[in-house]
Amino acid sequence: MGILTLQYGQCGNQIGHDLYSLLLEDIQQRKKDNPHFSYEYIDQWFDMDNKGMFRPRSIMIDTETKVLNSLKKSPQMNLNRVVAESIGGCANNWAAGYMENNKTFIQEVLDIVRSENEKSDSVLSLLNIYSLSGGTGSGVGSSIIENLCDLYSKKNIINCAVLPYVRGEISTQSYNCVLNLSKLYSITTSTIIFENEKLLHLCKYSLGLSNINYYDINRIISQQIASFFHPVKNVNDSLNLINNLVVHPYYKFLQIRTEPNVKITFENSLENAMIKQSCYDLKHSNKVNKCLSSVFICRGKEISISKILKNSHNFVSWIPEQHKNSIYYVNSPFLKYKSFLTQCFNANNIVTPLQTLINDAWISFTHGAYLHHYNSFGVDKEYFLNSFQQMENILYDYINI
Repeated sequence: MGILTLQYGQCGNQIGHDLYSLLLEDIQQRKKDNPHFSYEYIDQWFDMDNKGMFRPRSIMIDTETKVLNSLKKSPQMNLNRVVAESIGGCANNWAAGYMENNKTFIQEVLDIVRSENEKSDSVLSLLNIYSLSGGTGSGVGSSIIENLCDLYSKKNIINCAVLPYVRGEISTQSYNCVLNLSKLYSITTSTIIFENEKLLHLCKYSLGLSNINYYDINRIISQQIASFFHPVKNVNDSLNLINNLVVHPYYKFLQIRTEPNVKITFENSLENAMIKQSCYDLKHSNKVNKCLSSVFICRGKEISISKILKNSHNFVSWIPEQHKNSIYYVNSPFLKYKSFLTQCFNANNIVTPLQTLINDAWISFTHGAYLHHYNSFGVDKEYFLNSFQQMENILYDYINI
């Protein structure tokens, strides 16, 4: 099963750079450790060029070329799958990206996606990586993904969306989050949410890092994406994993935890470290956490997860038993770690960060802040009110599970 990634804006392209760097590192280690290693790990993410070199199956999309120029040494730059022009960005405005700047890219991106699908029928999943805070990832991304959903309705279309810090990034970030999520939630397969706030806490208190920067956070995100979407024994493709997690069309927000995030001497501490991560959700949640479904992937040397299962979320009563905790074991190691544990889950603790952003957007909206920037591209008050209503409906369903 092949994955085609589409990376939008500065954040999406930087995460994509780290993702493919990690994947190449993992593949090279596998080949070194095992001459008979399975090439399904390569086929998942890469094509082979006529020189036998790995060609990342990705499209890099941006409204500025500065970041992409800085990534020229990236393995991705071996491709001609770069769709970018220096048009000054999208001014941190979803409407500018969705209504106007999308016209610069959309046909070229769709042509590349079509070419990829014509070359091989193995591309079954489209993975979109972007930040919700700015204009390119949220706005241009919304337009392209909307078109992909129309053209490839039978494919697995998954978004990896990064939530901004609650305070201190971009004045219009809450608007952009609401407009993107409300536009794409119902039409895509699922959205995996990555919280900058939570990842900062992980870097600071679990990993003991100081002077934390975007590289540290992006590396964890890329590691989480790779560990979940790498091939899993007895699972034909990621769609089966997603189906185990998205058990109802009203509940499509997923989250990922991984351990280790740095090298750990005592492998038995993986289980305790994962439980420690879950404490963040308990501390910052406004209500009792409830879970719809969870998938565990244990790579490398088998470890016990009995403590995690014992301390896991309370599952809702209407979920069939087989969907509550799906556990997969993969004999091969991941990123030089003897054991590596990944959990992807669908739970109501996602309400807290999203509700905070919606509240911030609503306060700005009622005061008329920055609305003229959106009105100039055709996104008026009625458009905003419809988006607010859709997000409130989504969160209402999560709150009442």
